[in-house]
Amino acid sequence: MDPIESPGQRRAVVAAMVAAGALIAQQVAGRATRDALFLSTFPVSSLPLVMMAAAGASGLAVLAFSTALARRSPARVVPAALATGTVLLLAEWGLSLVQPRLAAVAVYLHMAVFGATVVSGFYSLVNERFDPHTARHVMGDITLGASLGGVGGGVLAWAASRLVPVPTMLAVMAAFNVMCLLALGRLGPPERGASGADTPAPPLEHTGPLAGLQVLKEVPYLQHLALIVALGAATETLLDFVLNARAAAAYTRGPALMSFFALFHAGMGWLALALQMTVSRVSLRRLGLAGTVALRPATVTVAAVLGFLEPSLWTALAARGTQGVIHNSLFRSGYELLFTPIAERRKRPTKTIVDVGFDKVGTMLGGALLLLIAPGLGDLGTRVLFAVAAAASLAALAVCRRLHRGYVTALEDSLRSGVVRLEMAEVYDATTSMTLARTGLAYDRKALLREVAALRGELGAEEAPPVPGDALTQTVALLRSTDAELVRRGLRRADADEPALVGHLVPLLGRNDVFLDVLRLLRRAAPHATGQILDALLDPRQDVTVRRRIPRVLRRSDSQRAADGLLLGLSDPSFGVRRQCALTLARMTEKTPALAVPRAAVFAATVRELEGAPHGWAEEVDRITPEDAAPEGQPETPAERGLSHVFTLLSLAVEREPLQIAYWALLGGDPGLRGTALEYLENVLPEEVRRSLWPHLGARARATTAPRPRQHLVQDLLRSGATMEMSRAALKRAPPQD
Repeated sequence: MDPIESPGQRRAVVAAMVAAGALIAQQVAGRATRDALFLSTFPVSSLPLVMMAAAGASGLAVLAFSTALARRSPARVVPAALATGTVLLLAEWGLSLVQPRLAAVAVYLHMAVFGATVVSGFYSLVNERFDPHTARHVMGDITLGASLGGVGGGVLAWAASRLVPVPTMLAVMAAFNVMCLLALGRLGPPERGASGADTPAPPLEHTGPLAGLQVLKEVPYLQHLALIVALGAATETLLDFVLNARAAAAYTRGPALMSFFALFHAGMGWLALALQMTVSRVSLRRLGLAGTVALRPATVTVAAVLGFLEPSLWTALAARGTQGVIHNSLFRSGYELLFTPIAERRKRPTKTIVDVGFDKVGTMLGGALLLLIAPGLGDLGTRVLFAVAAAASLAALAVCRRLHRGYVTALEDSLRSGVVRLEMAEVYDATTSMTLARTGLAYDRKALLREVAALRGELGAEEAPPVPGDALTQTVALLRSTDAELVRRGLRRADADEPALVGHLVPLLGRNDVFLDVLRLLRRAAPHATGQILDALLDPRQDVTVRRRIPRVLRRSDSQRAADGLLLGLSDPSFGVRRQCALTLARMTEKTPALAVPRAAVFAATVRELEGAPHGWAEEVDRITPEDAAPEGQPETPAERGLSHVFTLLSLAVEREPLQIAYWALLGGDPGLRGTALEYLENVLPEEVRRSLWPHLGARARATTAPRPRQHLVQDLLRSGATMEMSRAALKRAPPQD
């Protein structure tokens, strides 16, 4: 089903687009206003100092903002910050009329404190308002709204520079804030199952204003994101200074500078919008999230090298413009989604620190470099700044290579977090108890008790008439009897190390009345007779009931030969045989991880299963033991059996615990956790497996639409601390772990 099919979701998406557009329009107009005000009243040599002061003020604001997000939801903190910023903008407008120099510094500090901090909080709000699956589909629309806002803010600033004094733009910025506040008011709470946008944050592992830093210290994935942000900010600071210096030398102060910066930011907005609409989805599909994020440092490196070779206003425009365009389109599309698998209890106190705190750390680093290099600014100094910017971008590019693995690991952690909240062991026990409450086939209570007693070796047998011949012949004669009690006597006399008996024991697996006794004996014989047992398993002339029970014999084996034979059994024409082979391989590899099961073979078997569905799953499965029974009141359909088998297969090639939880989530009623499960599968399964699996997960509607990222069929990332409310019926249908 389309994730934004409901009217409430559509209204929320439109509201988020408007809010993003107004917020970014305010930011773009604010940057042009900030630069024009400052360079009209101060020399360009003052820029490094005010940049560093602004970064310090922003760092303090980040600590306060992250602490607020740790205690309150973004739905409360972001509107409060916007309202405060609106009041301050109006106050700065009044101050500019009497103290323009003081107002210029105040506006510079204001943009540092309320700029990226509020943008980061807004995207945190969006991540919590929409579940991960929905977020992946709507994030492009929201980013499109932001890009349109950037264009509108730049054009408006350019037009205003010709009509009104520069300080009047502060009132226009306040109006954009009010528009954003009104749109956020219509965003509404999340739908059931998603994390409540208006609820307090989950309990933190650490408390206090430095809680986010402590969490950051414990999560390497967040450290990589923080490093990319810091390196990007340092690069932007260097390129921004070069551009401002060249612009101040080329244009007169006041409206001319305002017009230049407005046109520059408007042009960046147009180009960012074009990339967002034409390249973003292709990039996400082909390069993935980490690859898309890496495009920013890669392109900036090229532009900075060009600036090093030919320093001028135009190369400065190209380098700074490239950085801004990629950042506001492709980089933002991938970067924001990299946060969605982080648990709310970790994301709320850390995202602002990563987004803004480390941005300001990078800004301060860039400012310090400027103080060292800028005094000698000329062509040589400019070349040095371009070279340092290229080096910082190359370092960021190296860090981007680590992001994909960290992203998948974070998804796995988020799935585990959901289970911890559900007390997985308790749920599993409930499922097992319900399964044990039923018996398979036509079992009655007396038959079940007799087989349980047989497993314990407590069942006696009446004396049987003597059989002529040697001991082996006598045992074989007993095993070939139609009388169950005589067969059991033969089983007690049988020597598990006698290979000649295996051929007589295997056919007895097809008899329900002695199955458990035969199973026990064959398991003791398996280490010495693996080849004979596998020959019977793979022999199509053997009775299918026998063949689908043979894998149980090998379930306690740790032999690579047994694993190889079971792998061949995954191609058997009988679904029951394939299912039992997969279950046994799963048990064996869990017990003995050193067993080699080629991932390529597993994925090929999975694709065969999915392509043959649902006809290949119609065969009735064995119900010979209590563990095989479907939960009471929940008859197992062919589709349910088949999907369970597919996930058992995948557990041979993908980490088992998060995969099993993903299976439960897909059957459950929590859209947030379902979105995380889909996103996890999107990132760990090969293309051919995903293409065959999605239709069975109800993802067909989005799979056939216009080009979208590879993960756009079913995705987005989860807040890992989200509550997982899964139906009991879905849990009862979890993949069998017999």
